[in-house]
Amino acid sequence: MLPDVLKPNDYQEREINLTEKISQAKSEGQPGDIMAQLYNEVGLAKYMQVKFKEALKDYDTGLTYCGTIAALHYNRATILYRMGDFEEALIGFQTAVKLDPTNE
Repeated sequence: MLPDVLKPNDYQEREINLTEKISQAKSEGQPGDIMAQLYNEVGLAKYMQVKFKEALKDYDTGLTYCGTIAALHYNRATILYRMGDFEEALIGFQTAVKLDPTNE
């Protein structure tokens, strides 16, 4: 097994740790871009556990903190695509490309 591949339980642990970090960051009044990145990370941990609806909520919350992070739009669009909402997914993918056209 590759050493840097996370096991399913690792994603659960990551979700728990990030949820704690989000609570701490909120209490510290961290800036919006930091909060958005944290919600993006916890959303990814949930996505990897196939918790799509929960991850989508995290991405939406992250976007309320900072709507200019391409990764949030891309990750949100990926979930929408997997859930069959192709039109909304396309909008998200296009927004991600507009925000970061050099990201491959």
